Amino acid sequence: MGKKIVGDDGKTYVQKKPFYKRVWFWILAIVVLMIIGGSLGGDNKNASSSDSSSNSTTAKSSSSTSSQSSSSSTSAQEWTQSDYDSLAKGDIMNNGAGGANMNDVISKYGKPSTSTDSSVNDMNTRTSTWTNTNGGFTSNVILSFMKQDDGSYLLYSAASTGLK
Repeated sequence: MGKKIVGDDGKTYVQKKPFYKRVWFWILAIVVLMIIGGSLGGDNKNASSSDSSSNSTTAKSSSSTSSQSSSSSTSAQEWTQSDYDSLAKGDIMNNGAGGANMNDVISKYGKPSTSTDSSVNDMNTRTSTWTNTNGGFTSNVILSFMKQDDGSYLLYSAASTGLK
């Protein structure tokens, strides 16, 4: 407890210790430092072993996984922010229904700089990237399409950086 002091008015007051002199404060400070130190300075050996175990779990849950990359030259037309905003994005839970057709996007903006195909649990997707879309190094458009039964691809996700 604290130190008892008699005031000028004759009443007895208890002088409390400052919070930084209390035991609970130092225990809390040590726990916080251990959490911060553990998250910042983690051992690489443990991190890589946990990464490999999570990768094996992911591989078990998917029936098949494949990827291909292709590369082409620059895009035929520069992207603008309004072009990007006007893209119709489909419903991912409904196999991309309502999204823009990949062939329509390519005919308007040219071939993407890179494309990657993936297949997980019989769901085929293609992620295409248009780089330097406004002539700058930081302007990119990344579109993800889902393959339909007829072989076409419909847009379900989009991201952009540096568009004007």
